Amino acid sequence: MKRMLISAALALTAWSADGAPSSAYQEVKDWPRLPPGVQFGEVAGVDVDRHGHVFVFHRPGRGFEPTATELLEPPAVMMFDEKTGELLASWGARTFLVPHGITSDDEGNIFVTDVGLQQVFKFTHDGRQLLALGTARVGGWDATHFNQPTDIAIEKDGSFFVSDGYVNSRVARFDKNGRHLGEWGKKGGGPGEFSNPHGLAFAGSNGILVADRENSRIQVFDRAGVFKQQWLGAKPTGRVFSVAVDPAGAMYVGVRKADYDPPSNGVLKLDRGWNIVGRIGFGAKDDPVFNAVHDLAIGHDGSIYIAETRTKRVVKLRPSPPASF
Repeated sequence: MKRMLISAALALTAWSADGAPSSAYQEVKDWPRLPPGVQFGEVAGVDVDRHGHVFVFHRPGRGFEPTATELLEPPAVMMFDEKTGELLASWGARTFLVPHGITSDDEGNIFVTDVGLQQVFKFTHDGRQLLALGTARVGGWDATHFNQPTDIAIEKDGSFFVSDGYVNSRVARFDKNGRHLGEWGKKGGGPGEFSNPHGLAFAGSNGILVADRENSRIQVFDRAGVFKQQWLGAKPTGRVFSVAVDPAGAMYVGVRKADYDPPSNGVLKLDRGWNIVGRIGFGAKDDPVFNAVHDLAIGHDGSIYIAETRTKRVVKLRPSPPASF
């Protein structure tokens, strides 16, 4: 097995409240390892399942083209080993139009959104379709339609939330069988309003986080959709594309501006009190140069996986070992 090559520690350091450095990350340079002849398209989504498999949802041969009519020929879902970066499986050939979000549940099933098909799908771990929601290729706003849905967050009981999305401005909830349970949101910038709800994550018992992209904020709601609070810390930097939470409750926020300006692209790490304790990218020397941060996920060892569309890649950042003195 080829050994992974690790870069020197990145310039990123996460700082604790008293100003002392608390952690750093290293970029894993040889991750993932694509077989000869296999390439990523725009990488829209990434998630890590309970088995340590990293699922990547990409657009081979296509950009963000919601009006596309021809299904993508190559497999749009790729599964990698979290540690080695080896490609373990791929599926979803001639299945999707414009891949977007991807999320795994506790049973190993995979949920995805397709902004071209206007649908949300549930698959087994190896790609057998279990559920399809929405009306294929027809946008709308009701219990049986989406309009360019973006992401999914799944409860332990199998019920799930969908952020919907580029055209609609809502979060919808469904039971494990796909029955519509309710929704909230409308277009706007006030509490409970959205301008492209683009990413979802759970904050433990505190509720559900919504990456409200064009409003450059994260909104927090309870499971019934009641607004609890908002975080506006990314407004000086750019739009909020994605959010993820680690087991300790730290939050990771993918940020970028509209013009793909690299200094505005990166990941902010927040503690449980919503304080920024780390920054990755944003033009920092020796950090990766991000150019289209779109989604992110946290691995079992604390690694951060960052999906980029424009650069067609997944970047893995691994926590550095503690310094010895």
